[in-house]
Order: sequence, then structure tokens, then C-alpha cells
Amino acid sequence: MLSSPRTFNSENLPDEMWTSFRELRRGQKPYASPFLDPDFARLIGKVRNDVSVFVEQDQDGLLAYWPMHIGMGGWARAVGGSFSDRNGPVVRADANIDISRFLCDHNISGFRTTGLVLCDQIEASPVETVYANISDLAQGWTQFAATQKQVHTKFFKKIARLHRKLAKEHSEVVFTFDDKCPKMFERLITIKRQNFAHTRRHDVLRPIWVKQMLDQLRQGACPDLKTILSTLRVDGQLAAAEFNIQSGDLLHGWLVAFAPEFGKYSPGMLLTHKILQALPEHGLRYYDAGAGHGHYKKYFANSQSPIAYGPFRPQDRVSNLVSMLGETWAFMEDNTPENMSKNLERVRRRTDQILATEITMKQRVLGFSKAALPFMSKAS
Repeated sequence: MLSSPRTFNSENLPDEMWTSFRELRRGQKPYASPFLDPDFARLIGKVRNDVSVFVEQDQDGLLAYWPMHIGMGGWARAVGGSFSDRNGPVVRADANIDISRFLCDHNISGFRTTGLVLCDQIEASPVETVYANISDLAQGWTQFAATQKQVHTKFFKKIARLHRKLAKEHSEVVFTFDDKCPKMFERLITIKRQNFAHTRRHDVLRPIWVKQMLDQLRQGACPDLKTILSTLRVDGQLAAAEFNIQSGDLLHGWLVAFAPEFGKYSPGMLLTHKILQALPEHGLRYYDAGAGHGHYKKYFANSQSPIAYGPFRPQDRVSNLVSMLGETWAFMEDNTPENMSKNLERVRRRTDQILATEITMKQRVLGFSKAALPFMSKAS
């Protein structure tokens, strides 16, 4: 029998509660992602001060915990916003919870996500299910590479050709699995932000809390999490970089960028190839490349993991202005001509990103203003 659902501000939770969260997650493969480590939520709570942790217990003790950000109209988002590629409740191995029931019991209007972990302990009705690309090197690099080459022969021939071309046309090509150079990290961030500006996407790296999060992770603020900056330098210049996050034997591909001047060599693809080759010697087994952009991800994957896209709503739908606007917008996306529907979807995604990243009204207004500029220019 469930006890009354409980909600805590992350800053008010005692150490023993965080310890119980770690114990609940430990050893459960579905929750291996670093973003489901309770210390990640605890860190976000320190730099943002707006993390709520929802807890359920039964006669056997702790049943589940789920950290979230609660926004306007009681709508929730993944802890860490745009930076949380995996999210959702962590549930005891011998139990299960229904997402819509959980939201209802905790008076949450809904949960927006593009990365809810799906497993036997979680009952959910996602808008869409996608599959994260996982590289499992349990048998070592040699066997992994041989199998992947057999399945994707043309792709790996292309990889070999690009490696040769890069080495032939430049005097020095250096791969570093765990690059400690601060300038390389700064260069990665600069390239990412330049790309956001060029593509007119919202700059999720601008907020102060994001810088604090990245800095504290790099400094080892979370004992069981480690960040690894892998780089590919060509003649001393950064050609590509991945700032990834590790939990146990899993490395999650996180912030990725490449210098446009080296684009003809597909340096991001070459770097991922090098990273996978180096995993076993660093005691790592899995590389989670996610389900997002990057057509080459599937060629490096020999396993997949299901994740769900929301929004998720409670059993008894909450009627408020935010919920009604969301449902109206979803109806328009589904029932308008294709071009208009795509534009509505783009606006919704941009809005979600701004609301998930910016935590002050001033910065949200600024974000919406910048997003509107291209449309205003066209109109004039």
C-alpha cells in the first residue's frame, strides 16, 4: 500500500534521503544513465534552486523518486532542462508505477520530455517512442569493429578513407581521449555557441546556471559522475570535440562540436570512431549516442534502448490556462496543412527550449524576442 505522495525541495532533502536514492538506483541497468544519478539532480538544484523531488513509498520502503522542474500551470520538465537526455522516475526493481497515475497523485499538470526512460517498471503512453543508439563493447574493440564492419561495410570503408585523407593532407593529427586542456574546453563551447547563432537556435549555453553546472561537473562535484573531454586536433587546432559524461561503465555522448574548416573530413565522425576504440582501455563498456541528430550514429550502434517523447498527462487532466493552450496548439499541429504544421512544431520546440533553459522572466522575454526577429524581418 502506498503512503501519501511526498514532495521536497532538493535543497531541503537530508543526506540520508540522497543516500537512499543512490541505493535504489544502484545495479539497475535501465537507470544507468548519468542523468538519473541523484547527485546530478542535487547539483542542478544547487545551481538553479528550483528542483522538486517527488517521492513515493510503500510498506517495503522507498518505491520511487523523480526530480523535476515545475513551471507555469504546474507543468513539469526534466531536471537539467535541455541538458538532460534521459529522465523520468527511478523505481524499485520489484515494483512498477504508472506515469499518468504518478502525475495525478502529485498534482502535476503534465510532464514535457524527449527522453523518458522506458522499462518494465514504468507504464507510460508516449506520444512517440524512439531508440537511443548504444555501442556495447563487452567483447572488446577488435570484435566490435569486426562485427560492425561486416554489417556496415561501406560506412567503415569511408571512415578508413577519411582517416587516411586527413593524415595525408596535414602534418599532425592528435587524438586525446581525456583532454585536460582548459583552452580546448573553451574552444568547444565557443564553437557550439557560434553554431547556435549561425543556425538561429536558442543559445542554451548562455545562462549562468549552465556554466556553473558544467564547471562543477568538471571539478568533480558529483562523486560517481565524471566528465571526459575527447578531442581531435589537426596541426594544433581543434577539429572536433566531445564533452561527455560517465557513470559506471557507461559514457554518454553529450556536447559535441566540430570546426567548420575541417568539415570535409567529417571530424566529428572520426572522433567518435576514436572514442569507441579507446573505451575498453579506460574501463568503459557502453557508449550512448542518443537518438538525436547524426546520421552516422546507427553505424556505430550494436544495441538500442527505448526512450519516450511526451507530453505525458495525469489520469485526471488538470484544467488550467497553460494546459488548454497546449492542447489547442497540439490540435492545430495535427489539423493544419503540412507547411503550417511544421512551423507550429518549430515554434513549440523553440518555446519549450527557452522555458526549459531560462529561469528568469527577463531572460525568457529576451529569448522569445530573439526567436521572433527572423519572422519580423520577413514580415517587413
